[in-house]
Amino acid sequence: MTKARPTIAEVARRAGVSPATVSRVLNGTARVSPEKVRAVLQAVEELGYAPSPLAQGLATGRSYAVGILLSDFASPFFGPILEALTLELEATPYRPIAVPGHWSLVRELEALEFLKAHRVEALVLLGTALDGEALGELGIPVLAFGQRVEGPKAWSLCLDNQQAAYEATRYLIDRGHTRIVHISSHRGGMDVRDRLLGYRKAMREAGLEARVVYGDLEEEGGYRAAAEAFRRYPDTTAIFAANDQTAFGARLYLYEQGLRVPEDVSLVGFDDIALSAYQIPPLTTVRQPIQDIGIALGRALRAVLAGEVPTLPRLELRLVERASVREVRA
Repeated sequence: MTKARPTIAEVARRAGVSPATVSRVLNGTARVSPEKVRAVLQAVEELGYAPSPLAQGLATGRSYAVGILLSDFASPFFGPILEALTLELEATPYRPIAVPGHWSLVRELEALEFLKAHRVEALVLLGTALDGEALGELGIPVLAFGQRVEGPKAWSLCLDNQQAAYEATRYLIDRGHTRIVHISSHRGGMDVRDRLLGYRKAMREAGLEARVVYGDLEEEGGYRAAAEAFRRYPDTTAIFAANDQTAFGARLYLYEQGLRVPEDVSLVGFDDIALSAYQIPPLTTVRQPIQDIGIALGRALRAVLAGEVPTLPRLELRLVERASVREVRA
């Protein structure tokens, strides 16, 4: 049988004071003798008492809840960010309420209403499609990654996806590829659109035809998009995918068609999720500093909850060369 959680009344009896005195000591508002303060703290330690966040919220009128809205719990990219972010909250009285939007603006708006109903004291957005109109009247601090938000209590952690995608495309061009397909997506936010812009810029500067097809940022969508790409552009020699999951799906399609990577088709992804290094062959991709992103958001969140202006670092994206690209000759 699980041992019952100690109550404030038990602490009071052990310390020889009233429950109200215990509450004032723990809230830091007690005007009692140092001896009584020591007695309360000793009783707390001996009993292993921990104040209930719900009770604290009722007493103070605060929720101590932080809302986190992300596209998908199953995402191998956003999952580690969520974990690192929430670990930063463990030493605080705040606890996260995370809700997925499932890549749907309607569901994201419903999730936003749910979080508002739970009186969250701050909101973190991870790659959603929400804009300023939806967020304008929240009245709480908002932190965002993968999109830009504006307002007196809004801050965004934005990486230069356009430049990284430009450099990834140039990497393929410099190795002789001229027939390069980009698998983009209508899902996602500003970061996905910026990758498409970077690809188009590199192709335009090289005088090459932009070849764009669309998936859904998941493996199945990458598989279908690769099939569409080879129906439309059967002479393709390289694929640059908007994220690694898309690249994994495209890789399966190529395998089923008897096309070898990189001998027949070179493949580049984006994100450098954990499985990218364990593909056959290991995937060349653009690395996002996933752990650092989560830590930066968590520390910024702690700052805004303390009433401070957060400092968001400048994080860099870089291409990680592995074995999925080969040089071609005219």
